[in-house]
Amino acid sequence: MQLIRRIEINYLRSLYTAVLVNPGDMNVVFGRNDSGKSNLLRALNLFFNEEVDPGQEFEFDLDFSDIRRDAAKAAKGRQFIAIRIDFNVPPNYRASLGDTISIKRQWNIYGERTDTLPRGLSKGSRIQLTRFLNQIDFSYIPAIKDLQVFGDLIERMYGAAAQSSGFESATDTFVEAIRAQTSGLSAGLSKLFGSTTKLAAPTDMGLLFRSLDFAHGEDGHSLLRQKGDGVKARHLPELLRYINEHESGKKFFIWGFEEPENSLDLGAADAEAERFAEVAARSDTQVFITSHSPAFYLASSDRTKADIRRVFVSKQQVSDGARDIVVPKNAISVIDTLDDAESRMKEASLLQLPYLIRQWGNLKKDRDAIEAQAEQLKRKLEQLRSPTLFVEGRFDKELFDAAFVRAGLPRSAVNVRILGGTPSTTPELLPRLLSAGAIHPEAKVLFLFDNDRAGRTAHKNICGKAPPAKIHEVSSGLGAWVLPQSPENADFCKKYSILPEHLFFTSEFLYPAKMAVELCADIIGPRGIEESRSEIHEIYHKHLSQAVSAPLRAAVPGTIDWFFSRGVPNNFKERFADAAANTLPQSQIDQIANAAWDFLSS
Repeated sequence: MQLIRRIEINYLRSLYTAVLVNPGDMNVVFGRNDSGKSNLLRALNLFFNEEVDPGQEFEFDLDFSDIRRDAAKAAKGRQFIAIRIDFNVPPNYRASLGDTISIKRQWNIYGERTDTLPRGLSKGSRIQLTRFLNQIDFSYIPAIKDLQVFGDLIERMYGAAAQSSGFESATDTFVEAIRAQTSGLSAGLSKLFGSTTKLAAPTDMGLLFRSLDFAHGEDGHSLLRQKGDGVKARHLPELLRYINEHESGKKFFIWGFEEPENSLDLGAADAEAERFAEVAARSDTQVFITSHSPAFYLASSDRTKADIRRVFVSKQQVSDGARDIVVPKNAISVIDTLDDAESRMKEASLLQLPYLIRQWGNLKKDRDAIEAQAEQLKRKLEQLRSPTLFVEGRFDKELFDAAFVRAGLPRSAVNVRILGGTPSTTPELLPRLLSAGAIHPEAKVLFLFDNDRAGRTAHKNICGKAPPAKIHEVSSGLGAWVLPQSPENADFCKKYSILPEHLFFTSEFLYPAKMAVELCADIIGPRGIEESRSEIHEIYHKHLSQAVSAPLRAAVPGTIDWFFSRGVPNNFKERFADAAANTLPQSQIDQIANAAWDFLSS
């Protein structure tokens, strides 16, 4: 969320003048110690909560800029602190407030506040503006995250939870259980004072909740008293997120976190930075963070694409020219690129941080690459655990992937893999399997070959005999099959006395013959038809007698005999496969897929 679109701070502590334009969903603020990073968050806290540090009342003398104090005394000028915030107005308020609105709040030496609103606001618009501001919650988490910080948040958590249905009755049950255990005490007190006396819940239950803890881990260790600071700190964003989601009356949330990487190792800081980016990508939350960590400079969220800005706060000092002029003029500069960060940090003698950012960035790239490879390997291993159908080529894979989907099977049910051709010998099979991803001993496997010379040879090498019409189970969980011949192709072979060992039958013949012929002729066109006129498939050319092959060469283009004796030319197979998959009946393919699934799932 980018609710705040501009921040201007004047004369708050070390910030003489600081302007941040177009902050993002998440804004990471860098700078040397004592440069004023935290004062940016304190300015937001003062604007929204009337306090500079959490739980401490605003004191002008403590929070006023020393440089401005000296300049004002010398020139008898006014002493004040001013904070102006420009908002991107949420859609439901734009009719009365416009697309953007600016509010300036100024505090004088007596701590009195004056608000400057846009001119011309009607009474109704002012009411809407007040309502809008009341719906903004700014939460400030300081650098030192002690029990006080947790107590404050847990008390707020009680307030949020107490608004849910059923919570009050649960509290009553809790109190009644304590009364039952102390009934003797209550009876004695009642007798002593002559009136009913019994334990009751505190008037402010939030005070009771402040002492609540989190049982952490299987051993139930106390989070707040037994766990390290890093573990405790990582609970804070989740706790605050819960409060935001359950508190009534608030709709827009702005977080100010000081150094969330404190007590975290670099890996944990990296994970925390990504978590903050995910929160900032929400439509109701904007985040401002101070940090010294390269993990937060490189924060990103690939899942959410949060807009993350990086800024640098420089310590302002009086210039040599005039007493009331400081350098730099604006304490805040944008360092969204690493070159900008390096330049600004070099000026502030923070040379080690840009180096660490670059090194950590390179390590993250290496880590991400390794994680991507590991995830790919994991997916491949998961696929290998699925029943696997090995086919010869890409078109076969697409054909049977679609058939299994039509059968209502999830894509993960059957792993269709490509052998990349037909292994003609057994030694060729192992490299092909390794190239295709190998096999898993727990997964059933079926090899489905084209019903041509190479396919039948591969089948025989695996099974030790000529392929039968049905799936041959070589061993438990391993089967081999050649494409079963269609009735129309069987009639063609019978007509020309083509023996089974001379058969040429591939997946392009699994469609109704007449429709497949028309599609093939349409795709290859007159020129392709002419080129195919005297050519027949190689296996028929070699093994059929002249008396049989001559009529096939003379077959009229566009007939079933012409199609079965030639097949689809290699340079047109892809176009034919794509068109056939989208326009021709798939019933024969589905029958084969169902038979394959029956074997693989049995």
